Amino acid sequence: MKRAHSRIVRAILLLFISCYGCVTLERSYPEKRYFVLEVSQSATPVNPAGDRILLVSNLRVSPRYADRSFVYRISEAGYETDFYNQFLTATDSIIGEEVRRGLAASRVFKYVVGPSNQLQANYVLEGSVNALYGDFRNLNAPAAVLEIEFFLHNEDAANPGIVMQKRYVKSVPLNERTPEALVKGWNDALNEIVAALVADLKAVSF
Repeated sequence: MKRAHSRIVRAILLLFISCYGCVTLERSYPEKRYFVLEVSQSATPVNPAGDRILLVSNLRVSPRYADRSFVYRISEAGYETDFYNQFLTATDSIIGEEVRRGLAASRVFKYVVGPSNQLQANYVLEGSVNALYGDFRNLNAPAAVLEIEFFLHNEDAANPGIVMQKRYVKSVPLNERTPEALVKGWNDALNEIVAALVADLKAVSF
């Protein structure tokens, strides 16, 4: 009886070891990947005029694109989100920070500050991100789409009001349909928008 019991125990142990060897610890699902956008600082800055201070408010993002997950347009009315490829932080924070960095580097204003800064601003720039998606309606011609609308407010008590309003729409063709290519396209679009914004701000009569 003891011998039979011993054989049963050994058989169970062998079965357990055999099954354990078949178990894999590799994930059966893809890992999340996180990305940021960045404005290049290669442009030659101009000499700042006077002591003007610009406050760049936090950007508003359309609810369609406010989530950190990438958004793909797959048909005229169809969109989908990508759970596994996302922005590292909220899109309003990422784009707003890069707009501030780009404007500060341009030196159109002496200082460019964010909402948390205590300096008294002469002008306030508000913006709305109206579109931020990968356009995959035509699989042979994918594109990165970015649209931002800006309003420049004069904070001078003697002459307050909106002194500039401009909407910038960019669609950058992609070489391939990958998250890396899409982020590069968004970066190119954001750089073009900031460059155009700087040019328009230079043309404003302050």
